[in-house]
Amino acid sequence: MDKRRPWGICSAGLLAGLVMTGWIGVVNAHHVIVETDYVLKNKDKPGVILVDARAASDYKKGLIPGAIVLGEKNARDGLRGVDGRILPVNKLEKILGDAGLTRESEIIVYGTKADTGPDLVFWILEYLGAPKAKVYHGGFDDWTAGKHPLTNEARKLPAAQFTAKLRADLIATTDYVKKNLQNKEIQFLDSRTVKEYAGEDIRSVRGGYIAAANHVNIPYEQAWKDPDAAKKLAEKTVKDREGMALKDTAAIRELYKGVDPKKEVVAYCQTGIRSTQTYAVLREAGYQKVRNYDDSWIIYGANPDLPANNVTYFDFVKVNAALRRLDAFEKRIEELAAKK
Repeated sequence: MDKRRPWGICSAGLLAGLVMTGWIGVVNAHHVIVETDYVLKNKDKPGVILVDARAASDYKKGLIPGAIVLGEKNARDGLRGVDGRILPVNKLEKILGDAGLTRESEIIVYGTKADTGPDLVFWILEYLGAPKAKVYHGGFDDWTAGKHPLTNEARKLPAAQFTAKLRADLIATTDYVKKNLQNKEIQFLDSRTVKEYAGEDIRSVRGGYIAAANHVNIPYEQAWKDPDAAKKLAEKTVKDREGMALKDTAAIRELYKGVDPKKEVVAYCQTGIRSTQTYAVLREAGYQKVRNYDDSWIIYGANPDLPANNVTYFDFVKVNAALRRLDAFEKRIEELAAKK
């Protein structure tokens, strides 16, 4: 996000404008997405705990001094079960407590720049009632770009008691979604790609999107300076993740101008992970009523009784025919190779 100026110097006209446009929440919001300078100034203070959310294969190559880890797995997988849903509260409490975290700690989570894992951990922490959770979006990439020191030793904290104080208002269950499909005071925000939304990219029993009265599709990458940055990195047309930095505050406001900050927002995606980055961005922008739909489309789309739009299904006849052609082609290649 962009550099912030103290709001105390705002003119009365600007403040009035914020009130009129519904963005007064920004004035009162504490920052939940932080930058490198904040981490540098605060990570070693008493009561502040820095969490590296990456897997051991990454953090063993280097991590920010003073950071703890939550296990060998990346936190995105370590805090979720084999079904891809977040673990039961008692298991989450044990994992976090064993790592030395308490609900009262200021917890700053980071990973690779723009990785959704830290956002998922941030949302889980807020759901469990941690009041001072934050996410370092630039993460390891911004830290190393600033030539700050690294270490190969994760910080070890004595086990603590993490006692959750659940924020049920931060999670949407499938039952909750079903009951509020026609509630125009609740906005459903699909963080998936345009092709997933259109039903062209099917990742459940069916493709499509939740048929809610108040619904919008804004892919989570649209909040980045370059929404195509991940694709460009995969194609090796760029060499770093700089394009995955978040847009400045004005651009974020413009992106979500159709999403009313005075109404509740339910963010969802395929498995409830990408939508946690949308959750964090909206929280930073001052939205006070945001839920993450943890089941998301993989569960909703698998139930044909739940209303959906742009519905598509796999053409299994076409898929099976293609597989048979592929088998025949492979056998022909084996026969030609045997004759050589």
